[in-house]
Amino acid sequence: MTEKKPGNLTAADFYHAMYRRFDAAAAEGETALEITAGDLHKVLKAANRLSLCCNCLYDMQNIGDVILQAPSGGVGASLLVHYALPREKGLHLEKSIYPSVLIKSQSEMRTRQMEELASVHPIFRDLGMIARQKKSEVSTRKLCDITEATAELICRMQKIRIDNKKFGTVCSSIGRTGILSPEGLYALDFVRIIGNTHARKIPDAYLMTPEVFAYAAHAFLIFADEVVDKRLIW
Repeated sequence: MTEKKPGNLTAADFYHAMYRRFDAAAAEGETALEITAGDLHKVLKAANRLSLCCNCLYDMQNIGDVILQAPSGGVGASLLVHYALPREKGLHLEKSIYPSVLIKSQSEMRTRQMEELASVHPIFRDLGMIARQKKSEVSTRKLCDITEATAELICRMQKIRIDNKKFGTVCSSIGRTGILSPEGLYALDFVRIIGNTHARKIPDAYLMTPEVFAYAAHAFLIFADEVVDKRLIW
């Protein structure tokens, strides 16, 4: 088998390298592992693939994983992420800061809030339809798309530098500015993590449950309310 040239490395190569680290650390009884983009990039002898490497670190996050250090623009060797171990399939909703009792009791209120937001700004225009959508996977995907588009618009309107338009990079860049409260930033990252399942080997079936949509909608509304209150997209 021909060895890959450093410049030909793909996202899969970075994912596999991370899983090897996760498995080795878990086998030694570790409950968490911190990875820096610069170290991973160096170990794989990657050539000019730092942007891709950072994207992979963001993509691998699950609920409960934390960005400890973010470079300006979202991409850089200093990117440091804390990952919980062991790595398991599925979305770790139980590790979120949102009480499940609260999530389950506010369904009707969330629907009303989303319908009201739909008329506030064109980027939110599909929220009413999403709130009434019967297929949870479709609703969750669309809600994640709106969240991503809103984050990109924040960067454009607030002139926030981003090194690429990957969702993780955008969120990281917003986080560095302090323009969102810790609660608003957590909510933004929460929706991003729910929507990105491919890197963590999570089947789309995990997004088909009403529970996942309820959590995503709850976080989205926290984020969106702050965006509107601070007029970050005008």
